[in-house]
Amino acid sequence: MRVTLATPLSDVPSVGEKRAQYLRRLGLETAGDLLFFFPRRYHDLRNFKAVSQLVAGEIASVKAKVVARDEKRFGRLTMLKVAVSDDTGVLFVVFFNQPYLSETFSPGRAFFLNGRVDFFRGELQMVNPVYEDAGQQHRDWIRPVYPLTRGLTQSFLRKLVKRCLRDIAEYPAELLPLERRQQLGLPNARFALKEIHFPRSDANLEKARDYLVFHEFFRLQISLLARKARTQMSAAPAPEVSASSVCEFESLLPFRLTGGQKKVMREIVADIAAGRLVQRLVQGEVGSGKTVVAVFLQWLCARRGSQSVFLAPTEILAEQHFLNWQEFFLRQGIAVALLVGALPQAKKDEVAARTASGEVKVLIGTHALLSEKLVFPDLKAIVVDEQHKFGVQQRELMRQKGDRAHYLIMSATPIPRSIALTFYGNLDFSLIGDLPMGERRVATYLFFREEREKVFSFLRDRAAEGAQGFFVTPAIEGREDIQSAARVYEEVRRRFPEISVGLMHGRLAREEKEDVMSGFRAGNISLLVSTTVIESGIDVPQASFIIVDQAERFGLAQLHQLRGRVGRKGEPGWCLLVAHTDQPESVSRLEQFLSLETGLDVAEADLRIRGPGDLLGTRQHGVMPFRIGNIVSDMRMLDLARAEAERVLREDPEVSSPAWRAVRQVLSSESSYGT
Repeated sequence: MRVTLATPLSDVPSVGEKRAQYLRRLGLETAGDLLFFFPRRYHDLRNFKAVSQLVAGEIASVKAKVVARDEKRFGRLTMLKVAVSDDTGVLFVVFFNQPYLSETFSPGRAFFLNGRVDFFRGELQMVNPVYEDAGQQHRDWIRPVYPLTRGLTQSFLRKLVKRCLRDIAEYPAELLPLERRQQLGLPNARFALKEIHFPRSDANLEKARDYLVFHEFFRLQISLLARKARTQMSAAPAPEVSASSVCEFESLLPFRLTGGQKKVMREIVADIAAGRLVQRLVQGEVGSGKTVVAVFLQWLCARRGSQSVFLAPTEILAEQHFLNWQEFFLRQGIAVALLVGALPQAKKDEVAARTASGEVKVLIGTHALLSEKLVFPDLKAIVVDEQHKFGVQQRELMRQKGDRAHYLIMSATPIPRSIALTFYGNLDFSLIGDLPMGERRVATYLFFREEREKVFSFLRDRAAEGAQGFFVTPAIEGREDIQSAARVYEEVRRRFPEISVGLMHGRLAREEKEDVMSGFRAGNISLLVSTTVIESGIDVPQASFIIVDQAERFGLAQLHQLRGRVGRKGEPGWCLLVAHTDQPESVSRLEQFLSLETGLDVAEADLRIRGPGDLLGTRQHGVMPFRIGNIVSDMRMLDLARAEAERVLREDPEVSSPAWRAVRQVLSSESSYGT
């Protein structure tokens, strides 16, 4: 039977409707789906260890004979325990709910076994390992191990993949011509798909994986770059916007701009003056002055009579931006307004009406800005602060409110280059490298729960010196743990009645939040006990210390954000982490944080430890778009794919050459990643 990539698996001999249903559980509908369903690992029958050399915690292979077996039943649960030996030691192999394997593992038979080695009750064991009959003749010494679901076996999937590889009529079209693949050292699709499933050698497996990783990364990069090219050249040139605009803007400020801020502003000016839409991700350390850059873009638009919005993740931060910049805009005759969910409905309606009439030129707010009822007659600039706090759909909904609007997103959590290329590859990158007050000096220390008295002693001493600071409690399952914050608040008030303490969390009424924050800014409150609501952008320059309780519940990037709340005047600051765990992995992660200073170092470490999915969060980005590529370990291939995509579009912007027929198909069916 000849098979195409579109052939339903139910039509392939030996599958049938029942097995087709099992395959659909794995997302496998067609032969193409199956060929791109890659092994999660391999069982290497060439390399196995002696039982006496096995180490608990490793994934290893052994070759051993069955010496004994025992079956037990616990209610509806069955357990088959098999003792195997290679004369150097005994390993126990355990299978749950597979009683039929009793006949397979008969005494005297030899098997290759591959799985995780554990030490349980004084015995080395493997639970549900992959096994191969050592008595059979083996042609495939490196065997694929696929993810399974109930009703399917490794043996069946291997046979099915082999059949499809044997009978496939045509392999996927090549994205790059032969000459270019040879220059890059890449094979073809036929070689890659055969060797990724049944590699004949380690070298062939590496070549096959390189091809497939490059193929996956290239598809994404060419789509992102093509979309960037389409959207940028969509605005009329604005010759009145020039480098002098930066100097004029600075003259209106009560402070001097840093070199990093001026650099990013000049990049924005260059885009607008040339008729390109600003499509830019601005990164910078906590306190580097990204907000000033955003205000510059809004000021440019307002001077031309257009509207702009500033989308902040929390009401506290939105109100802070509004209070800090209201006077600036009003002095220029620019109408500015605040729109947050806590406003009375009558006030919201008033702001919406003024916005719809075009009177409000600068609107600052939170998720309330996403309301379908909010209409902009001339929205030309969108600023998203702390972009990772918003989902992709939320950011896209905001963009749809404007017609060819400039788009600026900001992140104080530095984004590793691999993440940036993957999810923000259709944006330009700007980095603010310096801080307005110079380098921040914040000493970070780690304490454990039993050392809390030392932490409270530190708190008492700092308060006695007139210092101000934060005491932060963690989020539980992504939500504020208000009860934990309230307990700490009451505990500190009871132990130190002489210290003025405030409590902050997201469920306080707007007036209460304003009273607490104004009291803290004015110095009337010495210690602000808070949930993670203060993580983003809260600017109280005189705060000099922060205590983070249950620090193991925070990611490293989040801890860096919190640490950035203190020492903002350039004076020494302190960050005290209190761990409520003794788990080695958690303690090691926190100890690593003590030596990390820059946000980029923190983000890269967080990426290595937690992985890209956890770092970004499923709410922001959903499922990672790769089947085989890994943006942590495959950075070389990601760079190569990006460079090749840039080369293709530079030499043929319309990809009109016959050589790029497959690339055109990719672009016509591109998916949306990231922004």
